[in-house]
Amino acid sequence: MSLLEDFLLSCQESGARYALVGAWALIQMARYRTTHDVDAAVPKSDLWKLKEKLEGMGYFYLYNPRLEKHEFKHSEKGDIDIYTGNIGGIPVEQLISRATSVTLDSQKISCISPEDLILVKLAAGRERDMADIAVILYHMIEKLDWNYLNEEARKLNIRLREGLISSVQRLPINVVNPPKVKKRLIEKINDLSKT
Repeated sequence: MSLLEDFLLSCQESGARYALVGAWALIQMARYRTTHDVDAAVPKSDLWKLKEKLEGMGYFYLYNPRLEKHEFKHSEKGDIDIYTGNIGGIPVEQLISRATSVTLDSQKISCISPEDLILVKLAAGRERDMADIAVILYHMIEKLDWNYLNEEARKLNIRLREGLISSVQRLPINVVNPPKVKKRLIEKINDLSKT
């Protein structure tokens, strides 16, 4: 089984609530890049049930205090990283409560919402995160909850408009007519964002 399958089975068997974050959460919009690990938000109260299941599958547990994450490492498969406090300033419970259900290979999975994914990635601000935001905007700009985005960005002290416009400059080149697409996205961002 893959890392993701191990994680999902462990959640199912333990009853742990979760929402996938990072590259796996991007699948609700587009499959434009792959990932070798699993990142997820899990309530602290469910972590220990999950820990028992994953250790039973051959994972060993480490806590990374610098990044405030719980790491489950497998010698052959890779890492499952669990966040129980907050991600990018957003509480895990909030991320899970707003999660969306997506079907992947005929299985329902829970992913953080596109709006929360944008905010988490803006908070991280890495080059890859900014390109991911551009992909989300390209696929979903009309469907996003802009009231939520504007309000949460204000609470998190994120300069939403500036961050989104910056992300558009990193739009992957596999779109048709990138200059036209970038121009349209920037116009929409200027119309819809307030911070």
